[in-house]
Amino acid sequence: MKKVYGYLFKVIAEKVDSGYVAYAPGVGGVYEEGKTRSEAISNAYEAACAILEVRFQRNDLILEDSDNLKLLTAPPQRQYIARIPNLKDGYIATPCCAVPSV
Repeated sequence: MKKVYGYLFKVIAEKVDSGYVAYAPGVGGVYEEGKTRSEAISNAYEAACAILEVRFQRNDLILEDSDNLKLLTAPPQRQYIARIPNLKDGYIATPCCAVPSV
């Protein structure tokens, strides 16, 4: 089994009448709202982390890369973690839900 240290996943935000919605297509089950773009992305990020943590607890890790989710099979590099506060569309690291080696 691969060692998984965390994930990089895409968060996409879109403008709607009431503000913004954001989702993480590589994680599934993530569709969050916010008054601002940053709030929607932050909410989607937190929801995706929660889903990945539950999957880890159930020993149901995602073990394959996709276009929207990449496995970190080595400890995350600083440049990935440094990108999190930018909250831009694209891949963001998940140090809050990085999982120990399995």
